[in-house]
Amino acid sequence: MVWHTQGSGKSLTMAFYAGRVILHPAMANPTIVVLTDRNDLDDQLFGTFSRCRDLLRQPPVQASDRADLRAKLTVASGGVVFTTIQKFFPEEKGDRHPVLSERRNIVVIADEAHRSQYDFIDGFARHMRDALPNASFIGFTGTPIEKTDANTRAVFGDYISVYDIQRAVFDGATVPIYYEGRLAKLGLKETERPKIDPEFEEATEGRRSSARRSSRASGRSSRQSLARITVFSSSLATWSSTSRTGSP
Repeated sequence: MVWHTQGSGKSLTMAFYAGRVILHPAMANPTIVVLTDRNDLDDQLFGTFSRCRDLLRQPPVQASDRADLRAKLTVASGGVVFTTIQKFFPEEKGDRHPVLSERRNIVVIADEAHRSQYDFIDGFARHMRDALPNASFIGFTGTPIEKTDANTRAVFGDYISVYDIQRAVFDGATVPIYYEGRLAKLGLKETERPKIDPEFEEATEGRRSSARRSSRASGRSSRQSLARITVFSSSLATWSSTSRTGSP
């Protein structure tokens, strides 16, 4: 797995990696599958790789649909094939995807590897591995995740290269990102406070006490969020007004 911060040349790194793999004698003229989960991302990467065709020793191709993808992957060797993971879905829901190739010199390069790669029961990831059972997988992402049901490293293995946001900022490859949290105080009129709990009890009558407590907490969170939005909108309107008048 490669952790490569977005906006600092990840697409070119993928192209350079593909070029090295293609030229390696042990790979014996491999097939490279460049995998994304969105058409616009597929087009963007395809454009980058097309400009590197001399490095790849061949022009890359895009799969237009599921039938075209299957035709492009049932080859004896070679090829740089671009596809979205959705094209690996079988013809009928619930069916297993047919094996397209049992070759071991197929390398799948998954961009945005933190997405769409975790459903191994009846999802895209399962169907892709049914189609290419002996392929090798390498994931590129700028935001790896670790959750109980979605762990990028569990799918692709440990990091072989890390270029995180801190290093990218230090190198000047991307601009610093700053976060500032602001909380708005929520104030209610004293005359309104006694009305809140009775109205809540009436609205949740008949529900279990645990569910009512959860709803009460959710209601407080919603009211706080609404107050923050109101304060932000008011501040934005004030800033816009002073900007137009030139006031400090």
